[in-house]
Amino acid sequence: MLDEYEVLLFTRELSNLTKDYPTCTDSLTKESIYQQMELLREVLQLHNRSSITQS
Repeated sequence: MLDEYEVLLFTRELSNLTKDYPTCTDSLTKESIYQQMELLREVLQLHNRSSITQS
């Protein structure tokens, strides 16, 4: 389970990647950014699910 600080870091990183994605012109870099965004979304979703289950 993630602590509050990790959640904030992951959320901030996801936000930064989301801002960079539309302006990226290199297809390989864009794909890498997309994969990182998806991974961070999945980690945050899993964290949210586990938080709800533990409540």
